[in-house]
Amino acid sequence: MQSDTVEMLGLVAGFIGAFAFAPQAVKILRDRDASNVSALSYAMILTGALLWLAYGVFRAAPSIILWNLVAAGLAALVLLLKLRRRA
Repeated sequence: MQSDTVEMLGLVAGFIGAFAFAPQAVKILRDRDASNVSALSYAMILTGALLWLAYGVFRAAPSIILWNLVAAGLAALVLLLKLRRRA
């Protein structure tokens, strides 16, 4: 497979994977309720995204860097909303 095709595959897959967290963040913001969200799950997702981000940096892989940066941001947002809405 050509390098450009592989990178395009990575960009599309990363986009879908990273933005999979967006609906949860929107739902929490809209409903003002994060009681059904697992803080541990999102802490693990955030950690995984940050580790993949580091891997992407070491490998100089733009699709891994970009989408794991987005995924980490969205996972961090959901986790912060969960922790903030606990009170």
